[in-house]
Amino acid sequence: MYFVYQFKETEDPKGLSEALWRHKVAHQIIAKQGSAELWVLDPGQLPAAEQLISIWQDDPALLQQAQPAAVTGVSSRNKLFSQLKIAPVTSLLLLLTLLVALITQLGADIKTVGYFAISPFDIRNGHIYFYDLAEVFSKGEYWRFFTPALLHFSVLHLIFNTLWVWDIGRKLEGLLGSMWWSIGVVIIAVLSNVLQYQISAYPLFGGLSGVVYGLIGFAWLLPILSKRWPTIISKPLMVFFTVWLAIGYTPFPEMLGLGSIANTAHSIGLLSGLVLGVVYWLATKHRQS
Repeated sequence: MYFVYQFKETEDPKGLSEALWRHKVAHQIIAKQGSAELWVLDPGQLPAAEQLISIWQDDPALLQQAQPAAVTGVSSRNKLFSQLKIAPVTSLLLLLTLLVALITQLGADIKTVGYFAISPFDIRNGHIYFYDLAEVFSKGEYWRFFTPALLHFSVLHLIFNTLWVWDIGRKLEGLLGSMWWSIGVVIIAVLSNVLQYQISAYPLFGGLSGVVYGLIGFAWLLPILSKRWPTIISKPLMVFFTVWLAIGYTPFPEMLGLGSIANTAHSIGLLSGLVLGVVYWLATKHRQS
């Protein structure tokens, strides 16, 4: 959900809420310690919500005259633009992911994969030779701690990750702001990649799955810690991802043809997201008082 407006103590949200529902703008009024906040479910409907708020602020009686068709038209025309405007970094991340998938041919071009892997590597006589993290760091190739997140080795893996990053990431970016969202994603990706490499001692892994699990952990925990936060991850969805995380440690994914799963990256991603959720809650706790 996306924050739109905080009502003053003297403002009654009832009339505006009724008008929003008449215009088919899905929303929620959330009470926050003496005040109320308006949140919209679909970013494509933000222009419609903002237009109705403007009318309501000028004269609540004019809401009865506002034409639903006109407002819906504005929302439809601006839907994609609104989503890109609210979540530019999410959009950029997915664009880079798709570009890397294209130029690496989903891992088939092993030479190109080497530019994005956590370590440069060379394959000779059936053996793979690569560097440890200290050597990668000493070479100054710092981007490698992040770029494995952009690598994908199957269409199914790519689709699964990009859809979840778009669905959850754009909502979090709208709530947190692009800067804090970006910092969180980088931290989750780097921790997931580094620990996956340290534990597996093998450089050919990749994917946004660690980031996905980090976003899920963060988005699931925040509403528990703070009533200010809307629910993005439902309990059934959290159960699904937890079960899938456990399944990743079994041979079942390989039996389905999904290949080997970077389980450490998933687990570290989830833990990183949960820790970042606690840190963010503590850092912004004073704003909720």
